[in-house]
Amino acid sequence: MMPLHPELEPLGPETRVFRDDTGWVLPDYSDLADCTSNFHREQDGRPACTATTVWKVVEDHGLHLTISFWCDTDLPAEHRAQTGAVA
Repeated sequence: MMPLHPELEPLGPETRVFRDDTGWVLPDYSDLADCTSNFHREQDGRPACTATTVWKVVEDHGLHLTISFWCDTDLPAEHRAQTGAVA
């Protein structure tokens, strides 16, 4: 079914980017969050990121949220643009 006004449909999830220089604590308060890039680093055979995760990215998909944590180096460019930081 085609939407009545496709120009009004969102192009992707609403994304919010937050920074905390001390790092982000896991929701259960058990530890600091690891960098989300570690999953991709492991697949690529690169060493794990040990930097502090200073960025939290929250993507609102409507029915669910996706939350990721990133160090300064590994924050994806599409999210870096929202922070005002230089890529």
